[in-house]
Amino acid sequence: MLNDTESFVQLRAETTEACDGLHLDLRYVVIDDSAGTDPDIHALDGFDDVEVLRPPFNLGHQRAIVYGLRHIVAELEDDDVVVTMDSDGEDQTCDVPRLLRALDENTVALALAQRTKRSEPLRFRVMYVVFRVMFRVLTGTTIRSGNFAAQRGDSLAVTIRHPSFDLCYSSTLLALRRPTVTVPCARGHRFAGSSRMNTYALMAHGVRMLLPFSGRIAVRMMFVAATSASTLLVFLVAMATGLLGDPPGTGVWSALVALLTIFAASFGSFVVLFSGFAQSSAIAMKGVGAGPASSSELTA
Repeated sequence: MLNDTESFVQLRAETTEACDGLHLDLRYVVIDDSAGTDPDIHALDGFDDVEVLRPPFNLGHQRAIVYGLRHIVAELEDDDVVVTMDSDGEDQTCDVPRLLRALDENTVALALAQRTKRSEPLRFRVMYVVFRVMFRVLTGTTIRSGNFAAQRGDSLAVTIRHPSFDLCYSSTLLALRRPTVTVPCARGHRFAGSSRMNTYALMAHGVRMLLPFSGRIAVRMMFVAATSASTLLVFLVAMATGLLGDPPGTGVWSALVALLTIFAASFGSFVVLFSGFAQSSAIAMKGVGAGPASSSELTA
């Protein structure tokens, strides 16, 4: 949460009301991503069910969520449930019980809110469609979810230390391929204020979402490099034998340069991505099988 205390107070009230009758022991964990500079955050001190965590510096919303989860994971029981959501109201409180029910009824590790309707401006929605197409081409995965999710304590305990969470929380939820159920949820409107996500921040977030899928992207780049190299070889043979003209025309040389560019770009991308993937995979295995040792945890 970044300078959104007013919105969180309303979120807490509406979430508590939405979960009334479910017989849950609710606890709210707020990550103050202003690093203690929000003058209104002390208004939360009067709530017994709210814990405020203050990172030493601004982490950004993705890493702030991971910071909070890693803080509370040691306190969780296996049958606890953790819900992560934004504090501004765009993750609708009425959907929290739906995520909890889906998690319970399907006995899966993770319930993800799948976006069915967005309330952002037209420019954002156009950019989001383009990003989804690019994401699908590069990773083979369709992205229609974000931070809004519910997951079981035992599953969270053995996955939250995965290094991909250091890169991007929302896409790592997909990349780890845990047993998952999706729940259609429309995106709501902010309770107060306006979004601080500008075009640059959105593009940077999009790049970070790709990072947990570096292994899959590397495989696709290897395929493109192999295909372009084979085509380039055939092309050179055809040029050498005069099949493309003697001497070759401008169009032939332009095609040759294009093939060389595609091969160099795809092969270079493969080498970089493979190196990063190999390192992160090795780190990811550290501590696997040695996870830490009922209430519902809500992290905003």
